[in-house]
Amino acid sequence: MKALKYLLLAVIILPVPFVLSHSDLPGSPEGGVAFNLPFKQKRSSDKGLYITAWTAQKPSHLNYIKRMAKSHGLNTIVVDAKDMISGPISEMAKKRQLRSDYQVQPDPWLAKLTKELQDAGFIVTARVVVFKDDHLALIRPDLAIPYRDKKGGRWVNPYSDEVRLYNVLLAETCAVSGVDEVQFDYIRFPAEGSAAYLSFPEEAEQTRVEVITQFLKEVRERTVKYNTSLAVDIFGVTAWQSEWDVETLGQSLEAMSHYLDVLSPMFYPSHFHRGYDGFANPGSEPYYFVNTGVKKAVEILNAAGAKTKLVPWIQGFNMLSPNYGPGYIKAQVEAANDEGVEGFLIWNARNVYDNLPASWSE
Repeated sequence: MKALKYLLLAVIILPVPFVLSHSDLPGSPEGGVAFNLPFKQKRSSDKGLYITAWTAQKPSHLNYIKRMAKSHGLNTIVVDAKDMISGPISEMAKKRQLRSDYQVQPDPWLAKLTKELQDAGFIVTARVVVFKDDHLALIRPDLAIPYRDKKGGRWVNPYSDEVRLYNVLLAETCAVSGVDEVQFDYIRFPAEGSAAYLSFPEEAEQTRVEVITQFLKEVRERTVKYNTSLAVDIFGVTAWQSEWDVETLGQSLEAMSHYLDVLSPMFYPSHFHRGYDGFANPGSEPYYFVNTGVKKAVEILNAAGAKTKLVPWIQGFNMLSPNYGPGYIKAQVEAANDEGVEGFLIWNARNVYDNLPASWSE
């Protein structure tokens, strides 16, 4: 009898490997396919580079990115994910079968890439372009906004429950694939050209700010169990928070901050229009626009009592910037540092980072 007692105690106190199946997760139906969800320390973007999914699939290009990042003290890779992982969820959307109890599975490509980069010492951020979505607009025209932007891009309606669920499930797919952070871009209403004349019947009941914030709340509720950080990209000018920008785009920094770990304003000097803040060519002013934008964003986040970390996007490309080069990039980093912000992400659409400064310090 005494031996049985000790045996039972041993069974109780012996450590048991923790394996969580989808049927164990909140809100998931029984009969889910089991897979391991190992404990993951929560990490968020810090200092890094952007890459396309195409670059990620080319070993020589990816090795170049890893080499450039490591040699310049960068620890974060932001990779486009949506087009690569959307297959199963896109098919459901096409068949009008999207449902909230869908059991997402890790995406093999993203999971493999994430492990490779994490094993190499990088924080991995999956970039998901949200409401600008040519593919979803084409397979489900009923979800599209009757509008094309200046590049011919199609947009889908943030007021649609299906549109938001589609993107929530994609975010969860990223999370369960092991990424450290999911970063949303184009998480807004369109604003270019004829978009100013768009109206939505739903606005009578819910403002644009409210529905954008609702989407973030829905994502947070779905992904919190994975210990994955959430980030949002915003126009740099949004840090100035003019009433028109807030109401048209639907982006209130204060409202969004309560659901975010990271806020990444795109403070590309060349993207401010001529004459902005009195500068004939903002693209020639790398320090001013990053420094001023960071200062304004920090003030808004502090006033909201938010714990959201500011990690701005900075310009890593030559556009309307006659003084572009390593010093241009370094000036932007110093501009953020001077306001107490250490993190930054460098954007170059072609993923060419040969102009990185040799050192980030003097």
